[in-house]
Amino acid sequence: MPENTNNERGGPLRRTAAIIVLLALPILALTAGCRSSKTSVSNRMASIVVTNQPLEKIEGAIQVVFKSHTYEETKGEEDELVFQKPGSFMNSMIYGDWYSGGVWERIKIYQRELDPARTVVECDGYMVQEHDDPMFQKEKRQYNTKKGHLQKLLEEVAGELKTPTDKASPPRSQ
Repeated sequence: MPENTNNERGGPLRRTAAIIVLLALPILALTAGCRSSKTSVSNRMASIVVTNQPLEKIEGAIQVVFKSHTYEETKGEEDELVFQKPGSFMNSMIYGDWYSGGVWERIKIYQRELDPARTVVECDGYMVQEHDDPMFQKEKRQYNTKKGHLQKLLEEVAGELKTPTDKASPPRSQ
């Protein structure tokens, strides 16, 4: 009587292990491909990291940039700066409804210290109906297509914080 050849090769056990490996490889490849070597410091729509600047100077630069883009500062929670301006007709078509009036673009800006030398300035964008009525206003988070717009505004803030080199001062003599 011939001996069972499946036992010599591992038989069903070896086939099961091979199937598991074949199924696991694509999963490992997908998860390895999704990892980013850069760690993000923010989960918000846009952010920058500012180095060696006091919070007051950062806040001043934020106000200068947003006011230059016709945003008006409004009251927010104690840990945020809030700027808003009337939205466009298209904003009202996309984010609004027929009976609640025009839509306003609102940007909430947060600052938090990473370490003594670095501060994260981050923001989220919203479209708001009935912006002047806290009881009935409807805040809708902007679509991800607005991330670039918000990032450009924050990069302008970073540019505002860069101090120009002072070429007018004469070299010190001894």
